Amino acid sequence: MAQAEAMRLALARKSSVGRVEVAATAAQARALLPALQPDAAVVAFRLADGTVFDLQGALGAVPAIVAVPAGDEGVAAQALHAGFADYVIQDASLGYLQVLPAQVDAAYERACIRLLGQKAEYALLRQHRLLQAVSSAQAAFIGSSGDPHAPFRTLLEHLLDLTGSVSGFMVAVPGPEGAAVRVEALAGVAGGPGSWPAAEGADYQPMPDTPCGQALHSGLPQVSGAQCMQLALPIVLAGQPCAVVVLAGNPQGYGAEDIEFLQPLQAFLAQLVQARRTDAERLRVQRQLRETSELLAQKSGALELTLESMTQGITNVDAEGRIRVYNRRYLELLNLPESLLTTQPWAEEVMRLQTERGDFGPGFERIELPARDYVVDAYAAHGNKMCMPDAYLRRTLAGRMLEVRTRMLPTGGRVRTFTDVTDYIEAQEALRQNEARWRSLTSLSADWYWEQDECFRFVRFDGMIQRLPNGLAEGRYLGRACWELQDVRGITPEQWRIHQAQLAAHEVFSDFEMQHVAPDGSARWVSMSGEPIYDAAGHFTGYRGVGRDITERKKAEAQIQRLAFYDELTGLPNRRLLLDRLVQAVASSARRQRHGALLFLDLDNFKDLNDTLGHDWGDKLLVQVAARIGHCVRVTDTVSRLGGDEFIVLLEGLHAIEPEAAAEAEAVAQKMLAALNQVYLVDGNELYSTPSIGITLFRDAAMPVDELLKRADLAMYQAKAAGRNTLCFFDPRMQATVSARSALESDMRQGLQRSEFLLHYQPVVDVDARILGVEALVRWNHPMRGMVSPAQFIPLAEQSGLILQLGQQVLRAACAQVVAWSANPATAQLTMAVNVSAREFRHPDFVQNVLAAIESTGANPQRLKLEITESMLLTEVEDIIAKMNALRTRGIGFSLDDFGTGYSSLAYLKRLPLDQLKIDQSFVRDVLADPNDAVIARTIVALAHSLGLDVVAEGVETEGQRVFLVDNGCHRFQGYLFGRPVPVEQLAI
Repeated sequence: MAQAEAMRLALARKSSVGRVEVAATAAQARALLPALQPDAAVVAFRLADGTVFDLQGALGAVPAIVAVPAGDEGVAAQALHAGFADYVIQDASLGYLQVLPAQVDAAYERACIRLLGQKAEYALLRQHRLLQAVSSAQAAFIGSSGDPHAPFRTLLEHLLDLTGSVSGFMVAVPGPEGAAVRVEALAGVAGGPGSWPAAEGADYQPMPDTPCGQALHSGLPQVSGAQCMQLALPIVLAGQPCAVVVLAGNPQGYGAEDIEFLQPLQAFLAQLVQARRTDAERLRVQRQLRETSELLAQKSGALELTLESMTQGITNVDAEGRIRVYNRRYLELLNLPESLLTTQPWAEEVMRLQTERGDFGPGFERIELPARDYVVDAYAAHGNKMCMPDAYLRRTLAGRMLEVRTRMLPTGGRVRTFTDVTDYIEAQEALRQNEARWRSLTSLSADWYWEQDECFRFVRFDGMIQRLPNGLAEGRYLGRACWELQDVRGITPEQWRIHQAQLAAHEVFSDFEMQHVAPDGSARWVSMSGEPIYDAAGHFTGYRGVGRDITERKKAEAQIQRLAFYDELTGLPNRRLLLDRLVQAVASSARRQRHGALLFLDLDNFKDLNDTLGHDWGDKLLVQVAARIGHCVRVTDTVSRLGGDEFIVLLEGLHAIEPEAAAEAEAVAQKMLAALNQVYLVDGNELYSTPSIGITLFRDAAMPVDELLKRADLAMYQAKAAGRNTLCFFDPRMQATVSARSALESDMRQGLQRSEFLLHYQPVVDVDARILGVEALVRWNHPMRGMVSPAQFIPLAEQSGLILQLGQQVLRAACAQVVAWSANPATAQLTMAVNVSAREFRHPDFVQNVLAAIESTGANPQRLKLEITESMLLTEVEDIIAKMNALRTRGIGFSLDDFGTGYSSLAYLKRLPLDQLKIDQSFVRDVLADPNDAVIARTIVALAHSLGLDVVAEGVETEGQRVFLVDNGCHRFQGYLFGRPVPVEQLAI
């Protein structure tokens, strides 16, 4: 290490030496050399980890001097032979350090001289190869026929080889005026670094920050990247960059020597680009000339074809007056011989031919008047002294109308066209007539026509609007849109918005209704319909349509609306409007969590009043009832009439708590009861009528309105059942009763179809208990319910109308039994009593039905007795007497059942064709205990005897009752004492 330090100091003192580094071992030296890249090296022959020969590979081209210890001079010779630059003998006195710096300089100089020689030789070789590349490119340019990129590609491939590049491309500007850059050549590995062109001949737009873009912009060579991995060499022509050669992929990078080496190539490439441009321009001119020639030929052919296919006749007259060009349509329209036109005649010759053969008419009247003088002058003077009209009409001998138009040419000639406008003229005439017809129709029609511009302002009115009453004149509307009119009413802002949106969308609209108020304050309703107008280009130009005065229709609609939703008699909302309001009220109550109430009001015994006093009085009473109910409720409540004597009151906004709401509803109902119990004055007469009111509350939106009405109806019937003239709230138990009634009615209908009804018979006896006859009593043997009591199904049959069908079955069964008994002498004289309801008796076909049952069964009518009740005699007495007489003449007898329980006028009673009175069992039951019942029974017996009628006591159950009745003159009985109602098989005869 002492020797090494001495060498370092000796070399450091040398002024030409800038830096000296020391490595103690061969390993250290190998690590230090790549980074240091020294100009020269001094290496001891023997090292701690080897010899100088171990470092020869790492030293490479660095000139090295071997330090050999004294006595090892033979080793120095080996070192020189191995390629080391020199050696120095290390003496103990260190004298070799005096000459060592000079030896180092000498070794370095010899190495530099050798390197320069190698570089010069390499440069000459590259220049030679560069010239070969230029020659190859020239040969490719001369020999390239179909590939314009071949010369540039050939040159580029040589450049890759000369510069050690992996890939490259060349781009060129097609011409001085061209902004686009085109790829002229690609070589080497496809897809180089960065933005690389895709294909030869394609347009290429280099990025401004790439070497290619910078070279095109500045005209100076560019090297990119820290590793100098890309070189862009611009080619300048006439002071402007015309092309760029880009090389990439040299592992050693690119530097100034590469730019200098390629510099001679720039002039050749500039010439090559210029030649390429010139060749391209020549080809472009040739192509353009060829295309122009082809286009000219096409246009000439197209012109000839166009002339021949034109619907117009056409001529071209030169400045001298000769017809140079014409088409076949010209010959056809004017009926001219083609032989005349092929000689290019004077225009006056053609006119003379037409004149002499009479084409223009004897007085030229076939020519339109403004042009007639010109044609006459042209024929007479042959000089066209008069001014030539631009256009005129003429008629041919065939009656066709031609339009002749003339256009002067700058050369002094003229082009004249002949168009057959016969259809157009006829269409114009038809249009004129249609316009006249249209104006006539609009003036006579109740509608009017209108137009608007593109801003929806009225610009035209035709027709009835001028004659509308109340000053609705068109002048008030012209220049304004509908929504700008001050006198328009009856349209909500939402309706205006929708209408304006329709107009903005250019949609068709129909029946847009508005109300116009005239200056005198009167109003007229108008309906408008319109559609958009478009011009020939499809541009929107406005609207047109019709308007109509619909005032009378609106009045009729209002009347229809009232008839549809209001009761004609009372003016109250009807059922339809009530249901609509009820739906809204239910939803509102649920939303606001407030109760509402429905009051069902029915007048008590209104039918009797209507039947006895007449419908006129009944209607007047209903009007007063409606007025009184209206005075009992708030403005927000609804009073409606369902029909007949039924009214519905809808109360809204009641208390949220049910008991409080019920109290409020009851207060209103009590107010109604008090008001309706007051006396009514009808035509000066005092009438009285009371209501029954059913009430139901609601707050649940899920409750159907039909169910609410049903509940209120049930509550009303409950009020009637409670004695009338009262109110009753809905009870769910009523619903169960109604459901049971409905189920029973359904079963009853099926029972009638399945013949489930049968007859039981109760005997009627004399004083000696001999059977004189029987009363037929209907029974129902239900397959599931068993034997159903008449008290359950007879009232239901009366209410539902099934009593008519049931009565027919009972009557026929009874008649059939009479026929069966008639075959037995022991029973042949028995009478058959059958109960008849008031509804059956009032039926128009009652007499015919009874007679039909007798005739179909063959029963003896004298054995049949029909039992009627006193309640039947309250109304239509004359009709009842007539029906009874009609049946009496056929031998049928009548019995007045339950006598004493109803109201019977003795005047009517003596007129009725009765055979028998029956004392009701309610009097017989207590005849021994109640003196009043005893008196009534004696009176009925005495009355019957005085009228010559038989009397039968019903409900006789004890011997004491029988004895009392016998003592008082009653000798016929019916009751449990003599037998219960039983089937015919169990009847003891």
